[in-house]
Amino acid sequence: MKNLWLIGIALFNTVALQAQSTDLDRFSFTVSYRDLPRLPIDSSYHTYDFNLETGPLMKLGLQQEKPEESLVIEGWRQLENDGHITVELKMEDLIIVKSDIVQREEIKKDKNGNITGKRLWYAPVLTYNYAARVLIKDHRGKQLQQYQLMSRESQHQYKGLETGIRSEAANIFLNIMVLSTQLSRDVLMGTINRLSYNLTDQYGYAERRVSDQVWILDSRKHPEYDDFRANWATIKNALFRLNPNDPVDEVRKEVKPAIAYFEKIRKHYSGRSKSHRKLRYASHYLLAKLYYYLDDPDMAIKEATDLVLNDYDSRDGRSLEAAAAALKQQLLQNKRTTRHFPLDVYALEGPRREILYSGQ
Repeated sequence: MKNLWLIGIALFNTVALQAQSTDLDRFSFTVSYRDLPRLPIDSSYHTYDFNLETGPLMKLGLQQEKPEESLVIEGWRQLENDGHITVELKMEDLIIVKSDIVQREEIKKDKNGNITGKRLWYAPVLTYNYAARVLIKDHRGKQLQQYQLMSRESQHQYKGLETGIRSEAANIFLNIMVLSTQLSRDVLMGTINRLSYNLTDQYGYAERRVSDQVWILDSRKHPEYDDFRANWATIKNALFRLNPNDPVDEVRKEVKPAIAYFEKIRKHYSGRSKSHRKLRYASHYLLAKLYYYLDDPDMAIKEATDLVLNDYDSRDGRSLEAAAAALKQQLLQNKRTTRHFPLDVYALEGPRREILYSGQ
């Protein structure tokens, strides 16, 4: 009887130890894919032309530069004219509303914190405003967007280099025309860069390499420790090799055994204990991320939903559900099944060439 009691205690301690040792830790991975247009647009549109209208002061600051060539929509080809869409930017000249000298006091201290000296620094500051308006239309004349990119109600400041002599800081205003011209050029190029970022976000096919995280079993004494981490390594390495220009078919084949392993351990550890739920949570979380980056939002949603029902950190499951649902909608909107496909920008043709070749 005593021996049975000792065996029972030993079994209890073993189970308790296993439950206590089911620890999870975050592990990071990197993956690449291609962005899809965020705003609804004809999926056959891939070229654009850019019309820029500026005030005389901005033209003076440009000299021999060609800012029209600076607008970039990633994944699209810029044409001189007759693109699928036309982007028009109207920039009004800067108006300087105030010039001033700002003062900064520099206090020097010794190693004990005692003040040993003070020095004054001066810098010229210009306050200015400008206006910029954007119009986007397609080659059929349909207006896609029209908005005020910048209004004169917004105030901006330019701060020059500091100097220890106030008169030197003030001397910059003696060449205010030169300064205004250079500032106008910088504002124009900055506006075009910002417009490039916005249009790439809305319509572009930018290549992305991102870092993400999953939860991995981190208890060395757990019986699944080695297999869990080995199968995770298979998935991590496969995701790292994803390329925005290549289909994901080979990667899907490569990770099938690892997927089967994580599905198996969920059935094996099917109890309601916290230890079992944590292990299932890590499996659902990992596979939801895997399916998301393999462009399979339906399976990602399924894994995320199961994570919610697993009743351990359910909020993560809802977050994964939302991300997968958004991806599904984005793929449908763009009439695509994947974010991994070849894209040769220089081979893209505008609508006129397409009509000629199609015989329409």
